[in-house]
Amino acid sequence: MEITDLSIQSISNHFPVLAQCEATLDHALSLRDIIICQAKKGIYVKFPSAIGFTTPEQRKRTANRILATYVINHCVN
Repeated sequence: MEITDLSIQSISNHFPVLAQCEATLDHALSLRDIIICQAKKGIYVKFPSAIGFTTPEQRKRTANRILATYVINHCVN
């Protein structure tokens, strides 16, 4: 499954939450309430507990794409 649409909204006053996301997979499945958080070791993606990926690789691939988009659009000037 590939991310076909991704919306990221920065949140400035709710540390450790940096942003809230909505992703669409394969133009068919919408994932809401995804958050990007700051931790001691860096930023990470937290999916709602109701979202269950079939493989750890799919979860990692989706999280990496979300993080890459966040960094490119919100952290690089």
